[in-house]
Amino acid sequence: MKHIRSSLGLLFFFVVYLWNFSIVFQSNDLLGRFDWDLYTFHVEFLRKSFLDFGSFPLWNPYYGAGFPVWENPSSKLGSFTHLLAILFPSLTALKLSYIFYFVLAGGFNYHSFQLYNKSSKLTTTIFVCFFQFSGYFFQKFYAGHMNQVQGLFLPAFVFYFLYTIQNKSKWISFVAILIAYILLSEGAIYTITQITFLLFFLSGWEIYHSSNPTKSFIQFSKVVLLILVVLSFKWIPMFLFVHQVGRYFVPDQFPLSISDLYPIFFGTSQHPLLSQSLSQMQYRYWEYGNYLGQIPFYAFPLLLFTKRRFYFVLGLLGITIWIMLGKTSIFSPANLLEHLPIYSQERVYPRWSLSVVFLYGWCLVNCLDSILELIRPKFKTYVSISLLILLFIHTLDVRKMNTKYLDEVFILQPPSESIHNEESYPITISSFPDYGSDSRMLPALRANVSINDIYENLTYNFLNDTYDSKNYHGEFFLSPSLQSVKPTNWEPDSFTFGPLPKGQFLVINQKFHPGFTVSNSDSKPCSWNGYLAVPIQTNIESLRLKYSLLDSFRFYDAKKESQNCSV
Repeated sequence: MKHIRSSLGLLFFFVVYLWNFSIVFQSNDLLGRFDWDLYTFHVEFLRKSFLDFGSFPLWNPYYGAGFPVWENPSSKLGSFTHLLAILFPSLTALKLSYIFYFVLAGGFNYHSFQLYNKSSKLTTTIFVCFFQFSGYFFQKFYAGHMNQVQGLFLPAFVFYFLYTIQNKSKWISFVAILIAYILLSEGAIYTITQITFLLFFLSGWEIYHSSNPTKSFIQFSKVVLLILVVLSFKWIPMFLFVHQVGRYFVPDQFPLSISDLYPIFFGTSQHPLLSQSLSQMQYRYWEYGNYLGQIPFYAFPLLLFTKRRFYFVLGLLGITIWIMLGKTSIFSPANLLEHLPIYSQERVYPRWSLSVVFLYGWCLVNCLDSILELIRPKFKTYVSISLLILLFIHTLDVRKMNTKYLDEVFILQPPSESIHNEESYPITISSFPDYGSDSRMLPALRANVSINDIYENLTYNFLNDTYDSKNYHGEFFLSPSLQSVKPTNWEPDSFTFGPLPKGQFLVINQKFHPGFTVSNSDSKPCSWNGYLAVPIQTNIESLRLKYSLLDSFRFYDAKKESQNCSV
């Protein structure tokens, strides 16, 4: 019953915070500003594929001359959001997944914090509320950055991982695996890189304080290996895809200053709808908005009561704040991290505010716990009631600051279809009418057309010919005759053709990828000037080309074009 009461108390604060969230469900048609188009597109493709073809294709022909689905971190294939998209409209599925992850992460964060830190239920509740009610997650919701809201699970993963090093429970490692899969399936790359950074230091810290460091190190190695092996079916193709294909982001050239920290965390600096911009800010304002509330600010002097064992965590907090400030000098951590393969792809260093809030809240409530231990038992009830009142006031404050303009986000009406494609397969067009979103992929998908939109800044940027180009010979044609052909059966990741003449190349207006195989011929797909093609060496009555996940493991360097077609 005690556990039930504490859980109900935590749920109460969640309900108080989210009660005005119903406004985002008023319409399934209006899209949010900024990146909502992009992530709704990925979910809509999965939904369309299942409803229209009864399957989950692994190749997306609507996106940037074709794109793999399983390997692409943003696709959300195999995620909880993917499951919801089958049952609900895509935009609703994204919103529901946000609520689901917010509550699920709250339960995991509560359990893991109390498990690892052995704190009271009160201080555990305060930590969860400080972390999850910060502006970070709602600014990501405003911006449609639905691959970053899974940062909600960062504390739970860290605490469960550190707890397993203590050799306390083998089953907890499977909860860590579950959280890791959620992060991978939702494409939470930024959260994964930050967790890796934090655990690099915190695991050594935990092993150092262990009563048996050798045993703890062995346990650490076992857990790491277990997570990597169990999730290799998702991690390996995603890792190879991102690192073989590469990502290019504009470097963050405007570092923050110490004076910017107060308005970011405790002032009014948030989404452009909520506040004024910071000085010398290169990127969108939501990258920096992370309002924590005034009570955590006034409680800052409590850090003076930090226990000696937590000096290391306090120091790590300082380093993480330094990372968030950006490349302030050649000695700054941000500058050093850019020399590492993974962290060189971090576009906006202020996104490290996620880790800052985690470490700040962790240190703060541990200091609070230390003070409560000094209070006489007969006064603890009154102190607890006072803290709950302050937490309630804090909840109202951050709710007001972080959600007061939700009704100004979902206001975009996608443009009416101006292109009518009579074919079952998509035709490629150069652009789609702008309607106020940062991407135009969703209306293109709904119109059954493909556009050359590589919105995720991947260097895998071969662009195919469009419908209005003079070099356009159809989505499927023969070379060198340039005769247009049509498939007898088409699915997003599978094409079937009738009789094909000898001595030609079957060229498909999609980029070449080694994951494609020919299932009923000795011919092998190849790169024809970057296009996907199949050499027809003998007269073929029927040919079926399909994308295979297993064959996609044969990654290649696109610049070398080692698999070019030969005559």
